[in-house]
Amino acid sequence: MGQHCPVCEELEVADRLIARDRVIGVYHMGNIALPGYLVLAPLRHVVRWGDLDRPEKESLERFRVLAESVLLGGDGVRKVYFMSFGEVCPHLHVHCFPRTRWMADDLSEREGVDGPGIFVHYRKALSCSGTPPEVRAMVLSLRKAFQNGLEIRV
Repeated sequence: MGQHCPVCEELEVADRLIARDRVIGVYHMGNIALPGYLVLAPLRHVVRWGDLDRPEKESLERFRVLAESVLLGGDGVRKVYFMSFGEVCPHLHVHCFPRTRWMADDLSEREGVDGPGIFVHYRKALSCSGTPPEVRAMVLSLRKAFQNGLEIRV
């Protein structure tokens, strides 16, 4: 990609990279102190879902399933939100946001849990500079879990 693309750049940040294959990368979101907040993205600069080729679609789904399984197996995660907006950065990417019990308890309403509200609130509330120690520890843990998960072929 010739112009500045945050996702293309993030896919090259080794200290937060969780896993990658030949077409898709998974990295931990930077500057947010939420262990397990991942981003899944094609390595190739793709803008629209329809531009993905078959291997990218299959790999993206394989990483999505693995991310959900690994995060739900962790302590305190009750749901995993998957979102793709493309407003700030046109490179197709999927936010993989672990919603914990305490988040839902903190922001629940009479009608129930407001997932988009939780996402917006905690992205702002947990914003930080750099990579906090709890995120670094989670990156190491997730690398192992993803490696094990990728070795198991269904």
